[in-house]
Amino acid sequence: MDLVLLKTILLAIVVVNLLVWPLVSKWVENHLEIFLLLVGVAAVTIAGGWTYEFIYQTLNAPVNVAFIVLVVSVIFNYYSRYIFRILFILFRYLEPRHSFAILVVLLGLTSSVFSVTVAALILAEVLQVVSLERDQMIKVTVYACYAIGLGAVLLPLAEPLGLIIYNELTAGPHKADFFFMLRHFFWWIVPGIALMGFAAGHTVRHANTLVQLHIREDKENYKSMLRRTWHIYLFVTALHLISTGLRPFAQHTIAHLSGKVLFWANSVSVIIDNATLAAIEVTPTVSVPDLMYMVIGLAAFGSMLLQGNLPNIVASEKLGIKSREWARVAVPAGLVLMTGYFIALCIKL
Repeated sequence: MDLVLLKTILLAIVVVNLLVWPLVSKWVENHLEIFLLLVGVAAVTIAGGWTYEFIYQTLNAPVNVAFIVLVVSVIFNYYSRYIFRILFILFRYLEPRHSFAILVVLLGLTSSVFSVTVAALILAEVLQVVSLERDQMIKVTVYACYAIGLGAVLLPLAEPLGLIIYNELTAGPHKADFFFMLRHFFWWIVPGIALMGFAAGHTVRHANTLVQLHIREDKENYKSMLRRTWHIYLFVTALHLISTGLRPFAQHTIAHLSGKVLFWANSVSVIIDNATLAAIEVTPTVSVPDLMYMVIGLAAFGSMLLQGNLPNIVASEKLGIKSREWARVAVPAGLVLMTGYFIALCIKL
């Protein structure tokens, strides 16, 4: 059997395991970062990607994200009383459905400036001081992470996806500038963010007229913050391993498809980092319509599974949301969102 074909088959088996086990195994659900690390190691080994330089990059890649998580956690821990005063005003004078809708929309629109990590941490901190039922909290978290993932592509600041696309398109016919994505995608992304805001508001429509807010008097200890930071570090390390290991699989299965087909093929961004897929798919000569299909698919599909996007991991780690709880809400929401986007793109382009 051809070596390339054998690698592709083995990596396809890795993909199946990556999709199935977090949803069917209680142990995997409770130790997701360990499972993802093991899968990532297997994928890189099959792909033959181990080098000293790659090991260094893998260990170094999560440092910035983990550092941001730690710093923001410390800031919120000691200064939450002052930070949440504005939010208290928002929740005190508006109905829950309006205040949560505004919060989700604001997080989505600003995630491309302040980073998806900070947006997810702000979301988690807010939900920890707002008394919602667990089911409502999970739904609001999922919808907000969809909004954050969509908004992050508007500028090449918040996450690697926007930066990679920007770098690819600066050369060639597009001659993309800093605001290229904002100009072309703003009116496509904003309706998706608004829809997620509406969904969050609709979720809490039966909450008490005044949602109970409280400021935690007890401070989180450093051990707890360091443990969460370590878990985030492991998650990001695992995602780096998985994305690198599955790169050959993506190159041999989806890299040369048309924009419309890639839109749905990019559903693999639930397990492969969307920046990795962007690096494979986006070329300097890509047409704007094809770019629309690619980017919207990459931006939205990632939130369908917990391990698919960084905001999901950061928020779920802080709030204790499990894989099956996430998928139960995120998969139906994602299918509705993507079907709507696909129909709109087919009509408009």
